[in-house]
Amino acid sequence: CSNCGTTKTPLWRRAPNGDTICNACGLFLKARNAPRPVTDCNSSKDMTTAKQGRPLQCSNCGTRTTPLWRRDLESNIICNACGLYYRLHNAHRPITMKRTMIKRRKR
Repeated sequence: CSNCGTTKTPLWRRAPNGDTICNACGLFLKARNAPRPVTDCNSSKDMTTAKQGRPLQCSNCGTRTTPLWRRDLESNIICNACGLYYRLHNAHRPITMKRTMIKRRKR
């Protein structure tokens, strides 16, 4: 990627100037009409472990397993459930709502 320097991505895109960019930088550019800050770019290894080498953990409920990691407005890493709750209610999800198993939807 000419923006963040990553070499792995599920989809390569083109920047307006013709440079090759990764999927994450392309989606950021499309949504915000601005280049993605390099500090936001993560390699595939960083998605499973924090920069200190520890596994990711939700800053709200403390879970370590989730189908998707998100960030809140303060850029804290939160799990999918806490992120969706935060978006809907504009408040952090209560710890009492935490479940031990992830329920899959049947479609």
